[in-house]
Amino acid sequence: MSEFAVAVAGLRTPAVVAGAGALAGPVPPPGPAGAEPARSVRVWRRAQTRALEGFAAAAAFPWLEPWAGPRLSALTGAVEQARGAVARCVDPRELLTAACVAALPVPVGLRDGLPACAGSWGVDGEWLVLEAWMRWQSACAEGEAQVADCVRAALAAVYEAFGRRRKGRDEALDSVQRLITSSIDQAWRLAEEECTGPVHLVQMALPLLETEPFTGRERDPLTLWQAGVIAVHQAGVDWPAGQITLTVPQAVSDLLPGG
Repeated sequence: MSEFAVAVAGLRTPAVVAGAGALAGPVPPPGPAGAEPARSVRVWRRAQTRALEGFAAAAAFPWLEPWAGPRLSALTGAVEQARGAVARCVDPRELLTAACVAALPVPVGLRDGLPACAGSWGVDGEWLVLEAWMRWQSACAEGEAQVADCVRAALAAVYEAFGRRRKGRDEALDSVQRLITSSIDQAWRLAEEECTGPVHLVQMALPLLETEPFTGRERDPLTLWQAGVIAVHQAGVDWPAGQITLTVPQAVSDLLPGG
């Protein structure tokens, strides 16, 4: 009986309208995946997880269908409402640009572009600039900020390498900034090409939110970038199978499971 109670508990429709914070108040303009989009993503993903669990419960107890059917319908309606809130917070151009950043090759020949004082940095100058660039690329893939704002992750690598030393630090920061500015321009050009190319159909399983066993904290296996892509590019959902269909540009498709 306890298993049954746990199963049907998820069939409650979550509050995603005024009072729960997802859709209350003015709709935010498109922008970086910052605090407001992250909050909307949490609301949406909780509702989505509850729906997936609800359909699993209905499959496990098929005689629940007359009672569960209307509740599942209301539940999926709430999920779509929450997804709309996420989609309005996310700029599709940023999602595509971040995917193009991930497609950029690792820079080579960095030593030739280093300032004359690089030998006094106390670290391998080429290694430092490359490490900073790779941190920027990883931050873009996470989707927690716009591609240009992710330069903060790269600059942090320089500050960590220099510690309290100031000699040569400004030159190192400038070298990293110039490299990333050039890479952003390259990613934008790739994104413009992708916009005129064909879209691809991708099917992927929807992962549930996870709970850490010792802390009880909620963990989402999706990054903010992945969640944003699903919210913006979703073309269909097979709830009983727990799968979604997306229509996305090639660069985005390459980064998705099943792409």
